[in-house]
Amino acid sequence: MSYRRSFNKQIGVHYSGTVSYSYPASQNGGSGTVTYSGTAYEDVQVNIDVETTPFDNSVAHCNKSVNVLTGAVVATEAAQIASIDHNAKKIGSTIVEGFFKTIRSEISQQIAELSSKLDSHLAHLHSMAKRCVEKQKQMESDYNDISNRYLKIFSDLNSELSNRIYELDKPTFVFKKQSDSQHKRTSENDLVSTVAVFGAESGDLQARISASIAKKRALDTIGKANTFLLKQKRLNNTINQSMLKESVAAVLYSPVCFIETQNEKSQIGKNVYQSDYLPQMQASELISDFQEKNWNNFSKENSSQIGRYFNAEVNSRYSGADTHTSRVRENIVKMLNFNQIKSV
Repeated sequence: MSYRRSFNKQIGVHYSGTVSYSYPASQNGGSGTVTYSGTAYEDVQVNIDVETTPFDNSVAHCNKSVNVLTGAVVATEAAQIASIDHNAKKIGSTIVEGFFKTIRSEISQQIAELSSKLDSHLAHLHSMAKRCVEKQKQMESDYNDISNRYLKIFSDLNSELSNRIYELDKPTFVFKKQSDSQHKRTSENDLVSTVAVFGAESGDLQARISASIAKKRALDTIGKANTFLLKQKRLNNTINQSMLKESVAAVLYSPVCFIETQNEKSQIGKNVYQSDYLPQMQASELISDFQEKNWNNFSKENSSQIGRYFNAEVNSRYSGADTHTSRVRENIVKMLNFNQIKSV
């Protein structure tokens, strides 16, 4: 699109010069020079016509080329994105397929290896089972042979022992044999009246033996009763010596536990634990008294005594046999460290 631009400006032009002159001959005639100078101003207007049609045509042509190039770039970008997406999917599928092929191959190899091992183990187990059955049969046969042999040995020993016992206690056995024959003779013949006499004597003997056994048991019972009464008397004496009479003024001692802790923020906490069967004292007074005391480590004797009572208390409170109770009991016992505990 053509356009015109106009510019107006006043331009000043400086001028100067010398002019020679001469006068005609006269009284005052003669010649000379005159110098002049000055500035002349003129308004100048310039009109500029700019022809932009070729430039506009080139711009339009360039615009069309740029549009074509933009379309080509967009198409190329879309094609590149599609190609990248397609190639990425192809590469991903190839990688996944290769990965799964590798895994399947590894699993197949492991399955084949395990199958071969399993087959070999099964064959070995079958052979061992057969050997076990053979061993069982052999052991049954050996057991029967050994048992028969030992039964024969024990039978011979029993018969030999019976003969030796008979020889050792031969008078007794002879007496038993004669008494049995006498019993048969007295019960199977006409001398039945002798049974009454023998019955009376046997009854008297059994009564005396029973009375003797009863006396022996009574004596043992009396001895046990005396022992029990003696122990009870000693226990009562011990209790009476340990107890305090109400009319006697005495001092009762109660255990007090003072604990000083420090948390992760280096804040120190102080707590006092008192027994319930005595009047409670002010915790602040106890803490101040404890801080003024001299603290020392436990002696070996006190440590052993406290440890014994502590273990008994822990075992009574955590007497379960399950895994949790046993772990809690073991941790509590491990936490007891007399080197870190001090007393007044």
